[in-house]
Amino acid sequence: MNFTRAAAHAGPNGSGWYEAIPEKLKKIMDTYFSKVDDTAALGRNERLLGLIAPHAGMSYSGPTASYAYKVLREYLYGTGGKGERVKQIFLLGPSHVKGFEGVEVSAAGAFETPFGPLTVDTGIIAKVKAALEQAGVPVSYAAKATDEREHSIEMQIPFVSHVLYFPPAGQSPKAAAVKIVPMVVGWSDAAMEERISVALQPYLEDEASVFIYSSDFCHWGSRFAYTYHYEPKTFPVIGDAIIAMDRKAIDLLENLDKKAWYAYFKATENTICGRHPISVGLQYWSREDNRSDTQVTFLHYSQSNRCESVRDSSVSYASAIITKG
Repeated sequence: MNFTRAAAHAGPNGSGWYEAIPEKLKKIMDTYFSKVDDTAALGRNERLLGLIAPHAGMSYSGPTASYAYKVLREYLYGTGGKGERVKQIFLLGPSHVKGFEGVEVSAAGAFETPFGPLTVDTGIIAKVKAALEQAGVPVSYAAKATDEREHSIEMQIPFVSHVLYFPPAGQSPKAAAVKIVPMVVGWSDAAMEERISVALQPYLEDEASVFIYSSDFCHWGSRFAYTYHYEPKTFPVIGDAIIAMDRKAIDLLENLDKKAWYAYFKATENTICGRHPISVGLQYWSREDNRSDTQVTFLHYSQSNRCESVRDSSVSYASAIITKG
């Protein structure tokens, strides 16, 4: 737990999933934030529990992710609000490079970013690992090579570091004060996701924590081995059907309908890659004692392409904020 995880997916001059040259990356991200046309303002007594944000190459999903991250920036630097209390940002992502059951937590002590390092809260990582073991969830430290191959967490890191290193005018950066807690959720069912949620409950309830759930939405087309046509009588055009299917998932999350959420995946098998991390959050948000004052609000939706046949392919991107109070 003494290594710095490399920014493995960054590359200079457009050769990576995101720009490695700090000045160029900042310019790109500043432009994204400037184009967010309607930031969801939080009240002083309102808490930002977390975000849902996509993790594709930045040129594809960056504009959509920026809608959620602009809210995070305004929350963290808002004067007199609960965001001033945030000390750790949890990052929950799915696995694309390794099949496993349960959770793998990062063994890194820091994450490299083009803007500077982000410190991993290794103390919380150890406590979370112990809590997951106590809850009967398979959990281990991720190998360095596996960690650096996985992009679902790393593609959130440029946004987190931009927010922490570049505050609004007149404010001090928070990169030294806020640590990250990265963890990858592998295969899990509803029962295991509930146990993960219970293990994380002290942090989900703590105003010092914000959770980021990393997920793209539908991956459609032959190259993804997914060509399901959702409600073809209502949506005969496949491009419309994909959007409608994603919108259904979004509606279920906004309605905190945990039972229907799991039934939806059984019926459609929609390829929302971060469904397990999101489900961990939903297990908590939809609890009887949370439902009345917890709100999931989607801010933006986009696609890499509009499909017309199985020869086409597309990935959908959506961003959301989860608030309480």
